[in-house]
Amino acid sequence: MNYQSQKGVAAIEMTLLLPFMLLLVFATAELGRLMFQYNTLTKLVRDAGIFLSHNADTRQTSRLPNPLIDAECNNCISKAKNLLVYGTINSGGIPLLSGLTIGNVSILESPVGSRRLVIDVSYDWQPLFGEGLTTFGLGDSVDLSFNLNTHYAVTAL
Repeated sequence: MNYQSQKGVAAIEMTLLLPFMLLLVFATAELGRLMFQYNTLTKLVRDAGIFLSHNADTRQTSRLPNPLIDAECNNCISKAKNLLVYGTINSGGIPLLSGLTIGNVSILESPVGSRRLVIDVSYDWQPLFGEGLTTFGLGDSVDLSFNLNTHYAVTAL
């Protein structure tokens, strides 16, 4: 076998395979990041739910105020939303998840009169490497961002 004709073959093979290997590495990293952020989001919702279940009924009655508003529960709704977004009951600061805002969180009693409080969070997850995957002119680009939704229900104690 003539080894002179094989010079540079490894470099060409590496050049051909490197983009696919990098795509695989970056896709794996993004999937891990997605799972980490969803896990963080569910933990934050659970912590806010536990706080809310202990603080929603300051009067200790059989029924929650209808409608449930901040003034009736010593600002428990605002504090729970702040706890979920910022990690503290005080307003402001840096969100624990990039792009998560108070507006992404809703807290309702469902059904009314049940003392069951439902926390819903809708979080728009964005990948690190851009919102879309180009198809190099072969059609529309593929949108890589999507919505993470989580719900948590607690009973006011």
